Amino acid sequence: MSLRSRSLFALLLLSSLSVSRARAEESDRNHPPAPDDGAENALCVRAYEQAQEQRHTGKLLEARVQLQSCARDACPKFIRSDCANWYGELQTEMPSVVFAARSAGRDLTDVQVSFQRRLLASRIDGEAIELDPGEYDFEFRSPGMQPLTQHVLISRGERNRLQRAELLPVAKVAAAPDEKKLPPPTQRSWLLPGVLGGVAVVGLSSFVAFGVWGHSAESKLETSCSPNCSKDQISSVKTKYVVADVSLAVGVVGLGLATYLALSSGPEQRAAHALPFNVQASAQGVTATYQEAF
Repeated sequence: MSLRSRSLFALLLLSSLSVSRARAEESDRNHPPAPDDGAENALCVRAYEQAQEQRHTGKLLEARVQLQSCARDACPKFIRSDCANWYGELQTEMPSVVFAARSAGRDLTDVQVSFQRRLLASRIDGEAIELDPGEYDFEFRSPGMQPLTQHVLISRGERNRLQRAELLPVAKVAAAPDEKKLPPPTQRSWLLPGVLGGVAVVGLSSFVAFGVWGHSAESKLETSCSPNCSKDQISSVKTKYVVADVSLAVGVVGLGLATYLALSSGPEQRAAHALPFNVQASAQGVTATYQEAF
């Protein structure tokens, strides 16, 4: 009998069993029920058909379950015989995979392997895992290792395929360098800028005063004795102009230093960025010097 003929025969058997079952329900309910051979045979026929369909579509794992069901002694002889033969053939078609993982030349066992969120192996132990033929994206995960996904094609009849994964350690995040602790902010002192500002005011005031005084004295000499004025009279006027010029220089330098120190952030920066001016006051007068390295 051909495979198609047997399938048609199984359908006819299932139809006749349904009719027999309907008639049995109309029988006398007072008698104890007999074993329902019709229902059992219906399960065998259904498993017989589903096993062929699932095997054809590549669902070998499900087909094997159905073949185990229709190969039972309770099934009709021809169904039981076909299912047993197909079961043996299916075992040779069923592919299997052996997972392995390494890192830096060392075998790993604490590795989980999953496919589409379905756990295939909780750890790697060298045992083969049976799968349906088809495409897979195996995801390997291990503590301290970067996850790895491998896309593979499993063929029908491919037995004990070694699927090895090379895992890389998780990159250690470099510790952030310690930030340099900034010195506590120092309280700004206004004493020195104030003193220099006072010197600038005095110098500029002295410049104005001696300049006016010298100009006035010069005008008197021009009206009184010019051009026959004495050397002492002329020297007195020149001295007033010299003092005015020195006062102007002291005022400008003092004003510049006072402004610079007032705008700087603290004594450290003032010391590091000190201007090459030096102002010294004594009983003989005020001296301003400038220094520059060559």
